[in-house]
Amino acid sequence: MKTKTYSYRGRLYSEIPKEIADALVIKPGDEIDFKPVYDNVVMITPSKEPTKEPTKEQPKGELSKEEIELLKKVNSIRHYDRTYEKTAKALNAEEKAIFDGLFKKDALFEYKRTGRELIGIDKKYFKYVVGERDELIEKLVKDGCIVIEEQAQMKALNDKIRNEKLPVRGIRGFDKRYYIMSQEKLSDIERKLEKVLTKEKTLKAISAELGLPEDFCRAAVEILREDGTIIEKRKNSYVLA
Repeated sequence: MKTKTYSYRGRLYSEIPKEIADALVIKPGDEIDFKPVYDNVVMITPSKEPTKEPTKEQPKGELSKEEIELLKKVNSIRHYDRTYEKTAKALNAEEKAIFDGLFKKDALFEYKRTGRELIGIDKKYFKYVVGERDELIEKLVKDGCIVIEEQAQMKALNDKIRNEKLPVRGIRGFDKRYYIMSQEKLSDIERKLEKVLTKEKTLKAISAELGLPEDFCRAAVEILREDGTIIEKRKNSYVLA
C-alpha cells in the first residue's frame, strides 16, 4: 500500500489510505500520533484525546468576532496585492495565527491569477465581510454579466459594486440599457473576438459563433468599442480595429 507526499508552505503532507483510516477509525479533524519504532518504521495511532465538538457559542462553520474582523482586513487589501506574503506582513502575531486558521476552515484559499498566487475569500464566508449578497450582485458574480433597465436600479447596484470592490466594466448602450460585465468575463470574450472578428460580423453572428447570449456579446463589443479595440462599421456590425 503506497501513497505520495506533497509540499505546502514548507511542510510535508501525505494521504492516509482509506483502508488504514477506516481500520483506525480516523476522521477528518482527528489528531494522530507518530511513534518511531525502529529505523524506517513508524507506528501511527489515533490520539487518545477526543475530538472537540464545536461550542454552542460558535457552531461549526461559523466565525468568531476576531475571525470576522480579520476577514474584513484581508478584504480591504487591494486585490492584486493580496498574496500570502504581503498579507501576512500587514498582520501582527495574533492576527497571523487567526489568518492561518482561516485557511484551515477554508474561509480563505489561494488561487493563481496572471502568474500570481492570490488570496480569495470563500463565497460561503463572504457574507461576514459585506452581509448577504444582493441578488443582482450574485448573478453578476455567477454569470459575469447583467443588464439593468432603470437608472435608479443602476445607481443602487453601483454602490454595492463599489462596496464589494468587484472588478467590473460597464457601459450604457444606445438602447439606454446599462451593461455590466466582470473584467474576467470581458477578457475571456475579448480573446475569442480576436479570432472571430478578423472580418466584419453582425452582433447576431458573433453571438451564434461564440455560443453566448446576445446581451453578453453586446456588452463586450460596446465596452471594447469604447476602448478602441473594436470598430462598429455599421449598426450592430463590428470588426477589429
